[in-house]
Amino acid sequence: MAGTIAVEFPSDYKFLNLVDLVCGEVVQGLCCGRDEANSIAISVIEACTNAIEHGNRQCPEENVRLVFRCEAGRLSIEVEDHGAGFDFQSYLEHIPDPSNLHHLRGRGIFIMKSMMDALRFEVMPGNGMKVTLEKHLRETPADEAAGGA
Repeated sequence: MAGTIAVEFPSDYKFLNLVDLVCGEVVQGLCCGRDEANSIAISVIEACTNAIEHGNRQCPEENVRLVFRCEAGRLSIEVEDHGAGFDFQSYLEHIPDPSNLHHLRGRGIFIMKSMMDALRFEVMPGNGMKVTLEKHLRETPADEAAGGA
């Protein structure tokens, strides 16, 4: 896949199945192994879940925008919501320990940061938040990409 694919959907958790399907189709044509494909899918679903829950406050009238861009050995995924945003700089400097089971928040950003090559947050002009996930793509033999040995 080269180019851009964009999808918008209402802030309802039932559309995460659509996100998973679109992500699977986009990643399927890329040169990456099964583990990388899973890391991308998990991270995209987490970013969309955060957009629905924290950004748009589960308001179905507010859409989440999801954009996949593939170019020059790199997959970039943007997730945009209409929320007020948060102090992401401070948060990234003090990501909670994900092994602390009593801490109910913070695992999602830790997961995205761990699974992707880059994670960026941007407060949009006016209103909204954009999360950008990046994965560097590598040449992978066809049998490995298909899950073979």
